[in-house]
Amino acid sequence: MDEFKLVIFDCDGVLVDSELIANVILLEMVNEIGLFLTLEEVFNICAGKSTARCLEIVQNMLGHPLPDNFVTEFEQRTMQAFIKNLKPVQGIHDVLTKLNLPYCVASNSSHKWIRQALLKTNLLAYFSGKIFSASGIIRSKPHPDVFLYAAEKMGVSPQECVVIEDTPTGVMAGVNAGMTVFGYAKLMKPRKLREVGASVVFHDMNLLPELLEQHNHYIVKTAIAI
Repeated sequence: MDEFKLVIFDCDGVLVDSELIANVILLEMVNEIGLFLTLEEVFNICAGKSTARCLEIVQNMLGHPLPDNFVTEFEQRTMQAFIKNLKPVQGIHDVLTKLNLPYCVASNSSHKWIRQALLKTNLLAYFSGKIFSASGIIRSKPHPDVFLYAAEKMGVSPQECVVIEDTPTGVMAGVNAGMTVFGYAKLMKPRKLREVGASVVFHDMNLLPELLEQHNHYIVKTAIAI
């Protein structure tokens, strides 16, 4: 195991509290068209997936095409809710201030959405020139492409990267990239993150700097002992 030289953050659910907002809106809309799901079912369907993939799954469950205006209305309702209610993940500002490692963000979301979300939550300044999106360019998570792309652009090998993810889909992408993955289990059951390869699972974002420091201290100490 190598010393960490780059922290790669997912965006939704890790930097900004957007997952719950979007899932509640989707739940309302699928109920309106006759597909009655629970919030937990919607979260399990969509966690970590692109909007397009999530809506494809919903359509398959419905058994016929979604209404013509469904996607547009979902995007509009979600954006309105984000503008009104989107907040940074608790503690993330302090974490980014304290980190003594390079970091970036790599997400399935579009580059435009990532920028808007970070701007709304006063996080954009932390990630200037360090935003990487899988949308429309490369294969999305659980494929490793966006993480490998981010590592390459940041000049760090995959083995020296640690990914911070909150969904099984994202954890699998990090593992598939050959990176260490820390699972942030604020909304997801810890077991689900561990089962797909998260080596560390934590519930409080404020603990992250200490967890990273502990890992690197252990690696350096072990190397010296050898």
